[in-house]
Amino acid sequence: MRRIEPAYPDLFPVTHVLRPGYMPGQKVSLDPIRLGVVWEDAPVRILPAEGSVPREPVRAIVFARVAAERQEIFHRLLERGSYALVVLDDPEVTPSDLGLDAFDENPRVTILLPILPFPLSDGLQLPEAWSQSVWGAVLGIFPFPGSGPEVERRIAQLKEAGAQFAVTAPLLLTRKDRHRILDGCEGTGVEDELENALFHADISRGLHALERRAGVTMHDVGMDPFVPCMVPHGQEPNAVRTSAVLRLWARRLDQCHEESSWGWRLRRAATALEKLPNDPATLAMEDNLRIVPGFDP
Repeated sequence: MRRIEPAYPDLFPVTHVLRPGYMPGQKVSLDPIRLGVVWEDAPVRILPAEGSVPREPVRAIVFARVAAERQEIFHRLLERGSYALVVLDDPEVTPSDLGLDAFDENPRVTILLPILPFPLSDGLQLPEAWSQSVWGAVLGIFPFPGSGPEVERRIAQLKEAGAQFAVTAPLLLTRKDRHRILDGCEGTGVEDELENALFHADISRGLHALERRAGVTMHDVGMDPFVPCMVPHGQEPNAVRTSAVLRLWARRLDQCHEESSWGWRLRRAATALEKLPNDPATLAMEDNLRIVPGFDP
């Protein structure tokens, strides 16, 4: 395993990845770590011959196809109390393929379904084999033509299928990615609109509007806009959930106020709450949150 720093740490508070990370598949996919596009002809990655896991519980992101090939390392990670966010990079992978049915109790695992927008996506394939597990999705968003209604439709489909959360994050497209997307849509009739969205429009403004629209939609359907359940051994579930909420609002404050944002204070409070062995709601009722080191009410 190796340490990582995700592109959006407020949305994915993970610190490690099971090497080698993503592996190119038969079609274009989404890498939640760097929120970039993984093309089908990306360089092939080789599985390491050996591997080690941290001694202390951590939050790790694990790609399903890697976990299926490296079950021993994956199981050792879970047995040491770590929590794994499993990216379902192959919808055909089942719990049996990862050896999760061998655990006597529910393993500390959350399933993450990566979803790309049109024109990169060829449709939504739901993880039916994981219906009994805690699962959600990450939607890579970009202000493509028709992206607003598409995001709302995707969220409604996920809610109906049983997803507990959906994280929306801007796609980080390189200039090469944008040219490749435009070339792939040649002859479809949307080239002009697509070129304007990729190269000429105000992308940051469009992304901000999309994230806001997605947040309103998730509130309406009753879904969490963050990963609420990554609880390693020794941590309190409500404290972790509260920390995730604080980080989400820290990100939103940064988007609204930029340099004058107080998002850093929320992040500091979130880091402090994560280390609590007790439910922060109890401390709040007793007006004792001030005793938490680093928490500044």
